[in-house]
Formats: sequence, C-alpha cells, structure tokens
Amino acid sequence: MNTDEIFKRLRIGFALVMGYLAGKGLGQLMGHHPSEFFVAGFGLGVILTQAAFWWLNRRTGPRRRQP
Repeated sequence: MNTDEIFKRLRIGFALVMGYLAGKGLGQLMGHHPSEFFVAGFGLGVILTQAAFWWLNRRTGPRRRQP
C-alpha cells in the first residue's frame, strides 16, 4: 500500500465521520422524524466533505499548461 492509497482511505474515513456528525446534529436539531434527517445530514456531510477534498486537490494539484 503506497502513500496515495493511504490518503484515499483517510479521506473516505474522514468523510464518513463528518457525515455521521452532520447527520447526528441534524437529527437532534429536528425534533420530528430524526431518522430521515439523520440520513439526509449523513449524505450531505459526506458529499460536501468529498467536494471540499476535490476542490482542495484542484487548488493545490499540479498546474496544467494552457495551450
């Protein structure tokens, strides 16, 4: 397992943790139907975390030359 693979797995794990925390917070915030809000918050947290990693990689990744 190389460094790139380790970072990919850490990013996925971090996205899952952030999704859980977002879902837990949203489920507690909304008094009615907490399970539905947990699922929505979990999905939103995972997607936003992955989007943040994608944006960060685009900003700090190798520069491409414009033709």
